[in-house]
Formats: sequence, C-alpha cells, structure tokens
Amino acid sequence: MAEYHVGISDITNTIYAGTMKKNGEWKDKSNVTDEAVYAVAQYLCSEEREIPFIYEANGKRYKLCVVEVDKNRP
Repeated sequence: MAEYHVGISDITNTIYAGTMKKNGEWKDKSNVTDEAVYAVAQYLCSEEREIPFIYEANGKRYKLCVVEVDKNRP
C-alpha cells in the first residue's frame, strides 16, 4: 500500500495529499486544501482543544483553535 503524505506549496499556498517518489518529489497529488482545513476544524471541535505550534518562518508563536461565533452575526 502506498504511503500518503500531506504538504503545502510555497508558491500557490495549496495543501496537497498524495504519494511521493523515492527522491522526495510528488508522484501523484491532489489539491485537498478545503477538505484539510475543514477536517482540522472538525477535529478541534470534537476534541475541544487547541494545538500550539511554532511558525518558524518568522519565529512567532501561534495556536490553532475553533471559536464559537454568534449565530446572529455573519
């Protein structure tokens, strides 16, 4: 069975999932940006937790979380 990977394109800011060649290049890939973001949001809602991480490009610290919004506001 193929080993699947997920990554982001630095050029297009698109999230891809697929298989890789032995040299580290994509063999087959699909744009999964919307599905990936939605899945992470669902995961965070079901777990009711935050995921801390460090964005190393600029050294700032961020966290991923889902915040409930007022249903009467857009």
